[in-house]
Amino acid sequence: MIQVACVVVVVIAAIPAAWQASAADGPNLEFTIAGLRLGRQVSGLPCTPESLAHRPVLLEFWGIHCPPCLKSMPKLEELHRGLGPQGLVVIGAHAQDGTPDEVRAAAVDRGATFAIVEHATVEGGMDFDGIPHCMLFDHTGKCVYRGSPFEVHDAAVAVVKAAPGAVLQGRTLEKLTAFNELVRNERQFGVALKKAKGLTASKNADMAAEAEFVVERLEAWGKEMLDEADARKANDPLVAVETLQRCALAFKGSEIGIDADKRLKEWKKDAEFRAAVKAAAMERNTSPR
Repeated sequence: MIQVACVVVVVIAAIPAAWQASAADGPNLEFTIAGLRLGRQVSGLPCTPESLAHRPVLLEFWGIHCPPCLKSMPKLEELHRGLGPQGLVVIGAHAQDGTPDEVRAAAVDRGATFAIVEHATVEGGMDFDGIPHCMLFDHTGKCVYRGSPFEVHDAAVAVVKAAPGAVLQGRTLEKLTAFNELVRNERQFGVALKKAKGLTASKNADMAAEAEFVVERLEAWGKEMLDEADARKANDPLVAVETLQRCALAFKGSEIGIDADKRLKEWKKDAEFRAAVKAAAMERNTSPR
């Protein structure tokens, strides 16, 4: 059986010449994320075709009995935390023997909050025989890099930087061109939402329509973050709190951000919940890296 580590999908608008050369001389890149099949979710945010659409994705094949794989996990977490707000999706696909609890523990012990699944296959891309092995996909679904997770950082940064805002679902705004850049960064969502709402009454019908689209997409994105936090509150309290904190920061000054802050304050009133969050944080901070 091919042992798989993590897969990273990243959106890239332009691939540097150095990567093009290495791709021509190296592993096959003639496949797309459309051929990705994920196994059962073990931990982290759920991955669905909808959540991966129009976004950069980094997928790594790894295993709990593979020392280099375990060493790579904190590096992938850095990418997840640093580039996730800009649209990057990181997925760790476990491919060795191990129970879901063992897989989850190994990932969490190394600080991984990105999605972990049991097994994965990519049609046309399973021509490797060692792990860790990662694949990087751009927003169109094309594989643009594959190889060591220890060498993917620069490629991931470049493709995320070149990708359109995931919240726009692949659409490029023609009237509100400034929003194409504004909504690329999650931390600007509150500002973008306020500005877009102010333009929905524009006398220019096309501009008003685009503004309404931006408002719709941003509000849907915020609701998804709130719902995700609620869904994870019982079984993954630390990640639930972090999701609400991200939402509050991303949508600062908006009703969504205010709602996130309100929920955080309510949760903190629960002594049992606070203890669970503290225990999870201590476990993460004392885990091997």
